[in-house]
Amino acid sequence: MYHEKEKKLNREIDWTDFLLPNFDSSFGNHFTKSPWRIAVFQVFCLILFFILFLRLFHLQIAEGKTNRDLADGNRIQIKMIHAPRGVIFDRNGKILAFNLPAFRLLDPQSKKFRLISREESLAMEVKNDPRVVSLEIDNVRSYPMGEKLAHVVGYVGEVSGAQLNALQFKNYRPGDMIGQSGIEATYEEVLRGIDGGEIIEVDSSGRKIRTLRQIAPVPGQNITLTLDADLQDKIYEQLTQTISKTGSCCGAAVAMDPNTGQVLALLSLPSFDPNIIVQNIDDTAISDIFSQSFSPLLNRVIAGTYPPGSTFKIVSALAGLVSGKIKPDTVFEDNGVTFLGPYKFTNWYFNQYGKTEGLVNLNKALQRSNDTYFYSVGRLIGENALEEWAKKLKLGGKLDIDLPGEESGLIPNDTWKRKTLSQGWYPGDTLHMVIGQGFVLTTPLQILGITSFIAANGVLYQPQLVLTTGSTESKSFGFKPKILISKIVPQDTIKLIKEGLILVPKTGGTAWPFFTFPIATAGKTGTAEFGDSKDRTHAWYTSFVPADEPKIALTVLVEAGGEGSSIAAPIAKEVYRWYFSPDKSRLIQDIYILATESAKALGE
Repeated sequence: MYHEKEKKLNREIDWTDFLLPNFDSSFGNHFTKSPWRIAVFQVFCLILFFILFLRLFHLQIAEGKTNRDLADGNRIQIKMIHAPRGVIFDRNGKILAFNLPAFRLLDPQSKKFRLISREESLAMEVKNDPRVVSLEIDNVRSYPMGEKLAHVVGYVGEVSGAQLNALQFKNYRPGDMIGQSGIEATYEEVLRGIDGGEIIEVDSSGRKIRTLRQIAPVPGQNITLTLDADLQDKIYEQLTQTISKTGSCCGAAVAMDPNTGQVLALLSLPSFDPNIIVQNIDDTAISDIFSQSFSPLLNRVIAGTYPPGSTFKIVSALAGLVSGKIKPDTVFEDNGVTFLGPYKFTNWYFNQYGKTEGLVNLNKALQRSNDTYFYSVGRLIGENALEEWAKKLKLGGKLDIDLPGEESGLIPNDTWKRKTLSQGWYPGDTLHMVIGQGFVLTTPLQILGITSFIAANGVLYQPQLVLTTGSTESKSFGFKPKILISKIVPQDTIKLIKEGLILVPKTGGTAWPFFTFPIATAGKTGTAEFGDSKDRTHAWYTSFVPADEPKIALTVLVEAGGEGSSIAAPIAKEVYRWYFSPDKSRLIQDIYILATESAKALGE
């Protein structure tokens, strides 16, 4: 037994000696447990647990709400649901602007929003695209008539940084779409709705689990315009054909009910397709719209300014009659040339055909657009009377149509000329002014204004484009005519001017295309020089129909198109033919054959 224990001990010693040479098995007995060390260790543990307790208290109690909010922020998200804009209709209920479903996506690189279609968003979901979590429900605008109504309806675009700083857009966010031109811009507050939203719960990957709360967006109000889309389409057809045939770049036409101010059509060419801008598909096409030399974005009806030519003679005739210096039977002899010192001023008929027209009274002067007669009127009444009556009829000012960008044009005077050209006013300037040349500049809308003033027996209504706003059941706005001018000219004076304009489209007048037209019309041709190196002229025709009880007034301009009688008047004639035909498939026909070449020679 003893030997066995000894052997066992030897084996243990052998093992320790082998692994730990010189190992002293009594080594542990040299140390004693120090009470101070134990106390320090216990204090350290207490401090550590106290710190952990304070940290837990801070996280769960002191900052508990904040941390819960942060946790919920990772689990709960707020999504905007953008309100659809109101739909825009024409006066007959035809849709001119509406919404297509789309989604708003934030580009992480540019930090800009862009609209994508419903199909694109579904494709992103199928591919598990991580950007899906940032999609917001939105709409993209669509314009069925494209370039035919671009300058009236306008277009929407992303709100700019400068606009966001304006008080008007204080409640807008980056990426919001606003009206940038046309009706879309003027009636932004009406068309824009109130955005809604939803609170959703998402999983760790950001995918929607459920909707916790939703507030539906409130759509914008619908707008019904005074425009007749079919009439607009007809004018577009006629004006584009004429521009193409004449080699002109540009043109404008505007029609209005002279008895109310309701704008029936408004066209500016060249135009652009607003769908290209709002759908933001082709950057090159968008850039082309903004960089074209003929400025398709310019609304020539309200912002293009041109010498009015002989259409201004309506103003000159009014100024002469009201001044009392001419009467209906006042006559001046046309010898073809009027001399002012060493300078000569010729009548257009003498320039083109070498002919004179003898004694001319007011009616004949308007019918034949006789320059010689109006030179004499200008010398009698002077530039101040011309300026006064031009401005009374809103030339050189604005008619306040409900579209952005209207220009005032220019009615010059001595003060303006000295300030602008450092020259005084010359008598020759008056002779140029009285026939709508020289420094006078007007917009097509202003020429329509003076035409409507005569058509409505001395009343000028503010041009308006909105008939109603709101739904069919609940209209928040109804059209009300607004008078700009009335009772400034005696009725017998208006009657005299109207009689002269009625003679213009009759045999012997300058508007020869209307000689055989079956409906009595009234109008004024205009052929305006504009200092072109090729001696081209702007072609004007302004008119109203029927002559006795006008229902529509129309002004047509073809830039650098030629003579008003040959270029602009035929456009108006075909538009009237369509407009007054009860059956649009069987248009009214001329009564007799078209004017002969000799008759055409009478036209300005």
